[in-house]
Amino acid sequence: MEVDVAIVGAGPAGSTLAALLAQRGVRVALLDREAFPRDKLCGEFLSYDALPVLAPLGIVDAIDAAGAPHITRGRIVGSRRTYEFALPCAARGVSRLFFDDLLLRTATSHGAIRLDGTAATTIDATRVNDIRARAVAGAWGRWGRFDQQLGRAFVRDRAHRHFGFKRHYRGDHPRDTIDLYAFPRGYLGVNAVEREITNICGLVHADRLAGHRGRWDAFVETISREEPHVGALYARQQPAQEGFLSSDPVIFRARDAVEAGVFMIGDASGVIDPLAGNGMAMAVQSALLAAPFLLRLVESPAHRERIEREYRRAHRAFFAKRIAWSRRAAFFLSRPRLLDAALATLRGTGVAELFLRRTRASHEDVSALAERWFC
Repeated sequence: MEVDVAIVGAGPAGSTLAALLAQRGVRVALLDREAFPRDKLCGEFLSYDALPVLAPLGIVDAIDAAGAPHITRGRIVGSRRTYEFALPCAARGVSRLFFDDLLLRTATSHGAIRLDGTAATTIDATRVNDIRARAVAGAWGRWGRFDQQLGRAFVRDRAHRHFGFKRHYRGDHPRDTIDLYAFPRGYLGVNAVEREITNICGLVHADRLAGHRGRWDAFVETISREEPHVGALYARQQPAQEGFLSSDPVIFRARDAVEAGVFMIGDASGVIDPLAGNGMAMAVQSALLAAPFLLRLVESPAHRERIEREYRRAHRAFFAKRIAWSRRAAFFLSRPRLLDAALATLRGTGVAELFLRRTRASHEDVSALAERWFC
């Protein structure tokens, strides 16, 4: 098969990129090793700064029709104090089971070649498996087999590895509020999604998992026993799915936006700490950012070196500061004593609102990118 662009990974970044390019008449092949629909580990919190990308594709109307809640308030819950605030940038609670399938179907409706259930086994700048392409994009998430094959530096970092876990529940969580529960070396995010479901998604440092690796039910029992505020949260929930979803290692290290000629998007290009609640939005924004560069590469393959260099620069300018801000906040959230002291000192100062603004693109910046692409 010959295409213009081959994309590996059909999550929010990959499917959005496929839809954007296919709209322009670009011949796109979109591969994913899993068959859709499928669930995915995620906080399932879609910040409003994604809407200028999604609205022209008809995604926002579909989210409305699904009954995804509007989230306008936040709470940071420490061991002794709770800090409540209004979100300066509201969000929608959307499950990845629904959202990813919706995006993939949208990409297909615009003409992208759907190859879910197809694992990519070989990749380079102009080929995925036996598919020849003028450009290749990597959208396989935080951790994939090709990260090691391409020799990406972050995979060698064993000192700063985290693991994520998630489960859906039915409980009494307010539909307009996201909570962050802090505990030593980790935290939980709690928010409602469509179908009256509550998503509880956590991130924990690898060293906190001693004796629990792969046994998330036992780990949740342990932190519920050791941290009364966490125990009270889980006591109010009834599981809505069997077992937990968990992640491969999560490493917050800088990543190159182009590796061996493969254009990286979404988490493959850089991971923001989940506490920022901006991962889903950044995924679709990265697709919009990459689309013009890939279109140029399809039209002018002789200019590859310059296009790669310009994409690296644009990606760094659009995302690097947000990622750095998220790590500063994570330092406090996973250290409850520091967090409690900070909450007592900073109450009423608007620091949480400031952090959320620093970890998001402005509506004007995203709208400007969208207008240049869609108009």
